[in-house]
Amino acid sequence: MTGPVPENGQHHDLVARLVAVLRATGGTAAVCTACHAVIPTVDGVGLTLFTTHARFVLGATGPLIEQIEDLQISLDQGPCLHAVHHRAPVLVDDLTPTDPRWPAFASHARRRGVAAMFAFPVLLDDHPVAVLDLCRTTAGPLSDTDRRQATVYAAAAAVLLRADADADHGDGAVVSASAARTQQATGMVMHQAGIDAAAALHRLRTHAFDQNQDLAQVVTDVLTRRLRFDPTPG
Repeated sequence: MTGPVPENGQHHDLVARLVAVLRATGGTAAVCTACHAVIPTVDGVGLTLFTTHARFVLGATGPLIEQIEDLQISLDQGPCLHAVHHRAPVLVDDLTPTDPRWPAFASHARRRGVAAMFAFPVLLDDHPVAVLDLCRTTAGPLSDTDRRQATVYAAAAAVLLRADADADHGDGAVVSASAARTQQATGMVMHQAGIDAAAALHRLRTHAFDQNQDLAQVVTDVLTRRLRFDPTPG
Protein backbone atom coordinates (compact mmCIF):
# COMPACT_ATOMS: atom_id res chain seq x y z
CA MET A 1 0.00 0.00 0.00
CA THR A 2 2.96 2.28 0.45
CA GLY A 3 5.07 3.80 -2.28
CA PRO A 4 8.03 6.15 -2.49
CA VAL A 5 7.49 9.23 -0.36
CA PRO A 6 8.84 12.59 -1.55
CA GLU A 7 11.83 13.98 0.31
CA ASN A 8 10.94 16.65 2.85
CA GLY A 9 12.11 19.47 0.62
CA GLN A 10 10.14 18.19 -2.34
CA HIS A 11 7.06 17.67 -0.17
CA HIS A 12 7.27 21.23 1.18
CA ASP A 13 7.62 22.58 -2.37
CA LEU A 14 4.53 20.65 -3.49
CA VAL A 15 2.54 21.93 -0.51
CA ALA A 16 3.67 25.53 -1.06
CA ARG A 17 2.66 25.43 -4.73
CA LEU A 18 -0.69 23.89 -3.89
CA VAL A 19 -1.38 26.48 -1.17
CA ALA A 20 -0.75 29.26 -3.70
CA VAL A 21 -3.23 27.69 -6.14
CA LEU A 22 -5.86 27.15 -3.44
CA ARG A 23 -5.53 30.72 -2.15
CA ALA A 24 -6.25 31.96 -5.66
CA THR A 25 -9.37 29.80 -5.98
CA GLY A 26 -11.08 30.10 -2.59
CA GLY A 27 -8.64 29.12 0.15
CA THR A 28 -9.86 26.57 2.69
CA ALA A 29 -13.27 26.38 0.99
CA ALA A 30 -11.59 25.13 -2.21
CA VAL A 31 -9.68 22.23 -0.64
CA CYS A 32 -12.32 19.51 -1.05
CA THR A 33 -13.29 20.33 -4.63
CA ALA A 34 -9.67 20.62 -5.74
CA CYS A 35 -8.69 17.38 -3.99
CA HIS A 36 -11.61 15.51 -5.57
CA ALA A 37 -10.60 16.82 -9.00
CA VAL A 38 -7.15 15.23 -8.75
CA ILE A 39 -8.46 12.03 -7.09
CA PRO A 40 -11.54 11.25 -9.22
CA THR A 41 -11.46 7.59 -8.20
CA VAL A 42 -13.27 8.48 -4.95
CA ASP A 43 -16.92 9.46 -4.63
CA GLY A 44 -16.55 12.27 -2.14
CA VAL A 45 -14.07 14.43 -0.24
CA GLY A 46 -14.86 16.19 3.03
CA LEU A 47 -12.97 18.39 5.47
CA THR A 48 -14.01 18.47 9.13
CA LEU A 49 -12.62 20.96 11.64
CA PHE A 50 -11.96 20.04 15.26
CA THR A 51 -11.94 22.91 17.78
CA THR A 52 -12.05 23.01 21.55
CA HIS A 53 -15.76 23.82 21.33
CA ALA A 54 -17.13 21.83 18.40
CA ARG A 55 -16.56 19.62 15.39
CA PHE A 56 -17.65 21.23 12.16
CA VAL A 57 -17.81 20.14 8.52
CA LEU A 58 -15.99 22.86 6.59
CA GLY A 59 -16.59 21.46 3.14
CA ALA A 60 -17.82 18.46 1.17
CA THR A 61 -18.02 17.65 -2.52
CA GLY A 62 -21.44 16.03 -2.41
CA PRO A 63 -24.31 14.83 -0.24
CA LEU A 64 -22.82 11.37 0.40
CA ILE A 65 -19.59 12.54 2.01
CA GLU A 66 -21.45 15.30 3.86
CA GLN A 67 -23.77 12.67 5.37
CA ILE A 68 -20.77 10.52 6.29
CA GLU A 69 -18.96 13.41 7.96
CA ASP A 70 -22.04 14.34 9.98
CA LEU A 71 -22.63 10.69 10.86
CA GLN A 72 -19.14 10.33 12.34
CA ILE A 73 -19.58 13.49 14.40
CA SER A 74 -23.04 12.47 15.63
CA LEU A 75 -21.93 8.96 16.62
CA ASP A 76 -18.50 10.08 17.88
CA GLN A 77 -16.84 7.25 15.99
CA GLY A 78 -15.42 6.40 12.59
CA PRO A 79 -12.17 6.72 10.61
CA CYS A 80 -12.22 10.52 11.00
CA LEU A 81 -12.19 10.35 14.81
CA HIS A 82 -9.66 7.51 14.71
CA ALA A 83 -7.31 9.63 12.59
CA VAL A 84 -7.57 12.48 15.09
CA HIS A 85 -6.92 10.29 18.12
CA HIS A 86 -3.95 8.51 16.54
CA ARG A 87 -2.62 11.47 14.52
CA ALA A 88 -2.12 9.20 11.53
CA PRO A 89 -3.98 8.30 8.33
CA VAL A 90 -6.67 5.65 8.59
CA LEU A 91 -7.09 3.70 5.35
CA VAL A 92 -10.12 1.42 5.22
CA ASP A 93 -10.02 -0.47 1.93
CA ASP A 94 -13.10 -2.56 2.69
CA LEU A 95 -15.55 -1.14 5.23
CA THR A 96 -17.47 -3.99 6.83
CA PRO A 97 -20.71 -3.32 8.73
CA THR A 98 -19.34 -5.15 11.78
CA ASP A 99 -15.98 -3.37 12.04
CA PRO A 100 -15.26 -3.56 15.81
CA ARG A 101 -13.47 -0.19 15.81
CA TRP A 102 -16.67 1.72 14.98
CA PRO A 103 -19.62 -0.71 14.74
CA ALA A 104 -22.45 1.84 14.75
CA PHE A 105 -20.79 4.06 12.15
CA ALA A 106 -19.78 1.17 9.89
CA SER A 107 -23.30 -0.23 9.84
CA HIS A 108 -24.90 3.13 8.95
CA ALA A 109 -22.19 3.99 6.40
CA ARG A 110 -22.57 0.67 4.59
CA ARG A 111 -26.33 1.18 4.39
CA ARG A 112 -25.60 4.48 2.64
CA GLY A 113 -23.42 2.68 0.11
CA VAL A 114 -19.94 3.53 1.42
CA ALA A 115 -17.51 0.65 0.89
CA ALA A 116 -14.13 2.32 1.55
CA MET A 117 -12.89 5.34 3.51
CA PHE A 118 -9.58 7.12 3.82
CA ALA A 119 -9.00 9.68 6.59
CA PHE A 120 -5.96 11.99 6.62
CA PRO A 121 -5.35 14.12 9.74
CA VAL A 122 -4.60 17.81 9.24
CA LEU A 123 -1.83 18.60 11.72
CA LEU A 124 -0.60 21.93 13.07
CA ASP A 125 2.55 21.55 15.17
CA ASP A 126 1.73 17.83 15.37
CA HIS A 127 -1.71 18.65 16.79
CA PRO A 128 -4.77 17.47 14.80
CA VAL A 129 -7.06 20.38 13.92
CA ALA A 130 -9.04 18.81 11.08
CA VAL A 131 -9.39 15.67 8.98
CA LEU A 132 -9.54 15.28 5.21
CA ASP A 133 -11.88 12.36 4.48
CA LEU A 134 -12.27 10.50 1.19
CA CYS A 135 -15.02 7.95 0.62
CA ARG A 136 -15.82 5.51 -2.15
CA THR A 137 -18.78 3.26 -2.96
CA THR A 138 -16.53 0.42 -4.14
CA ALA A 139 -14.02 -1.45 -1.99
CA GLY A 140 -10.30 -1.34 -2.69
CA PRO A 141 -7.19 0.60 -1.68
CA LEU A 142 -6.13 4.05 -2.77
CA SER A 143 -3.33 4.00 -5.30
CA ASP A 144 0.06 5.18 -4.08
CA THR A 145 -0.32 8.31 -6.21
CA ASP A 146 -3.76 9.13 -4.80
CA ARG A 147 -2.56 8.53 -1.25
CA ARG A 148 0.35 10.91 -1.74
CA GLN A 149 -1.97 13.50 -3.31
CA ALA A 150 -4.30 13.31 -0.31
CA THR A 151 -1.34 13.74 2.06
CA VAL A 152 -0.27 16.89 0.23
CA TYR A 153 -3.82 18.29 0.31
CA ALA A 154 -4.05 17.62 4.06
CA ALA A 155 -0.77 19.48 4.58
CA ALA A 156 -2.00 22.38 2.43
CA ALA A 157 -5.22 22.52 4.46
CA ALA A 158 -3.10 22.88 7.60
CA VAL A 159 -1.28 25.88 6.14
CA LEU A 160 -4.54 27.52 5.08
CA LEU A 161 -6.21 26.90 8.44
CA ARG A 162 -3.25 28.44 10.25
CA ALA A 163 -3.44 31.51 8.00
CA ASP A 164 -7.19 31.79 8.60
CA ALA A 165 -6.65 31.57 12.36
CA ASP A 166 -3.90 34.19 12.23
CA ALA A 167 -6.30 36.45 10.33
CA ASP A 168 -8.79 35.96 13.19
CA HIS A 169 -11.61 34.55 11.09
CA GLY A 170 -13.75 33.16 13.89
CA ASP A 171 -12.74 29.54 14.44
CA GLY A 172 -10.09 30.03 11.82
CA ALA A 173 -11.63 28.82 8.60
CA VAL A 174 -13.23 30.14 5.44
CA VAL A 175 -16.11 27.71 5.02
CA SER A 176 -18.13 26.40 2.09
CA ALA A 177 -21.63 27.69 1.35
CA SER A 178 -23.13 24.55 2.90
CA ALA A 179 -21.08 24.96 6.08
CA ALA A 180 -22.03 28.64 6.24
CA ARG A 181 -25.72 27.67 6.16
CA THR A 182 -25.12 25.21 8.99
CA GLN A 183 -23.40 27.94 11.00
CA GLN A 184 -26.37 30.25 10.43
CA ALA A 185 -28.83 27.57 11.54
CA THR A 186 -26.67 26.85 14.58
CA GLY A 187 -26.88 30.51 15.54
CA MET A 188 -30.67 30.44 15.25
CA VAL A 189 -30.89 27.34 17.46
CA MET A 190 -28.59 28.99 20.01
CA HIS A 191 -31.02 31.91 20.21
CA GLN A 192 -34.16 29.73 20.26
CA ALA A 193 -32.97 27.24 22.86
CA GLY A 194 -30.68 29.48 24.90
CA ILE A 195 -27.66 27.19 24.50
CA ASP A 196 -24.08 27.50 23.28
CA ALA A 197 -22.84 26.70 19.78
CA ALA A 198 -21.64 23.17 20.55
CA ALA A 199 -24.97 22.21 22.12
CA ALA A 200 -26.94 23.81 19.27
CA LEU A 201 -24.96 21.94 16.63
CA HIS A 202 -25.39 18.72 18.60
CA ARG A 203 -29.17 19.20 18.68
CA LEU A 204 -29.25 19.78 14.92
CA ARG A 205 -27.28 16.61 14.26
CA THR A 206 -29.25 14.57 16.80
CA HIS A 207 -32.54 15.68 15.23
CA ALA A 208 -31.26 14.73 11.76
CA PHE A 209 -30.12 11.32 12.99
CA ASP A 210 -33.33 10.60 14.95
CA GLN A 211 -35.52 11.62 12.00
CA ASN A 212 -33.34 9.80 9.44
CA GLN A 213 -32.81 13.07 7.58
CA ASP A 214 -29.77 14.72 6.08
CA LEU A 215 -28.35 17.54 8.17
CA ALA A 216 -28.77 19.80 5.14
CA GLN A 217 -32.55 19.26 5.20
CA VAL A 218 -32.74 20.03 8.92
CA VAL A 219 -30.67 23.18 8.35
CA THR A 220 -33.05 24.27 5.59
CA ASP A 221 -36.05 23.66 7.85
CA VAL A 222 -34.50 25.83 10.56
CA LEU A 223 -33.53 28.62 8.17
CA THR A 224 -37.02 28.68 6.63
CA ARG A 225 -38.54 28.54 10.13
CA ARG A 226 -40.38 25.27 9.51
CA LEU A 227 -38.47 23.83 12.47
CA ARG A 228 -37.81 25.42 15.83
CA PHE A 229 -35.84 24.16 18.82
CA ASP A 230 -37.28 25.12 22.19
CA PRO A 231 -35.25 25.22 25.41
CA THR A 232 -34.71 21.81 26.98
CA PRO A 233 -36.89 21.45 30.11
CA GLY A 234 -35.03 21.50 33.40
